[in-house]
Amino acid sequence: MDPYKILLDSELNLVRVAVYGDFTQSLGEEIITRARTLASEHSCSILYDVRQATAQVDFSRWFYLPRELEVLRAKPTRNVKVAILVPAEQVDKYKFYETVATNVGLSVNVFLDEEKAIEWLR
Repeated sequence: MDPYKILLDSELNLVRVAVYGDFTQSLGEEIITRARTLASEHSCSILYDVRQATAQVDFSRWFYLPRELEVLRAKPTRNVKVAILVPAEQVDKYKFYETVATNVGLSVNVFLDEEKAIEWLR
């Protein structure tokens, strides 16, 4: 099974990303870059679903990622609105990322509920 899937949902005008199992920083960066590029090309938002995944990323990297990853620094990929569906046991880690990303001007919000995430993206 692939560690992730990226699909364009034309009906909801968003890119759906599902991540499975453990993922590393380099895989996370690959996923973010591919998803943001696709979303930018189609003028839509992104819904990441990491509820079946575990980030194997050093906590300090969560601070630097939105500042250093090229796709998060370049327009128009920078302007993509993002919702992240997370498992309850990892919400603190992702809320930290949400704060860091918001502080550098990215539109990122963390959710436990898919309906609320989709509603926010609209």
